[in-house]
Amino acid sequence: MSTKFFYALVLTIAATVFQLVLFFAGLQTEHLSTGQYVQWLGVVIDAVVLWLGIKAVRDEQPGRTLTYGQRLGAGVMISLYSGLMSAVYTYLHFRFINVNFAEYTIDMLRNKWAAAGLADSQMDQAERMTRMMLAPGVQALLVPVVTVLIGTVLSLIIAALLEGGSRSTSAGPDATA
Repeated sequence: MSTKFFYALVLTIAATVFQLVLFFAGLQTEHLSTGQYVQWLGVVIDAVVLWLGIKAVRDEQPGRTLTYGQRLGAGVMISLYSGLMSAVYTYLHFRFINVNFAEYTIDMLRNKWAAAGLADSQMDQAERMTRMMLAPGVQALLVPVVTVLIGTVLSLIIAALLEGGSRSTSAGPDATA
């Protein structure tokens, strides 16, 4: 198994466990408004796994070096593989586990829309579009796109922070005095 795929699998498992924790803690149901903010911890999980994955890809190279582009590419590939695997779980999660996610989301959004002064006709139109976007199949299609976008942004930062590898600051062992 390639290092990139291994870390994509780790990222997928971590994201799956995180989704289940959110669900069982009620942060995707009764406490969805709080869950929106807690969900951002997923980005921290992404960043940690990407850091470890990019570093592992770099460390397995001869001389432990990768260019910035290679480090970025490693992070994007980890994100892509993870996004594709996560799409399958996302579909299963919203189809069979959290089947009422759309209802909880609509209830929360209707309260926000009413507070913002939207008319009933506007809320009905927004609800139709929101329900369509919250369908399990649509969510599954969006996951790889969002995962790659977030992974790319994180990888741009991580690739810049993570050195290319060991650098020689002296003339080396072959230098003569």
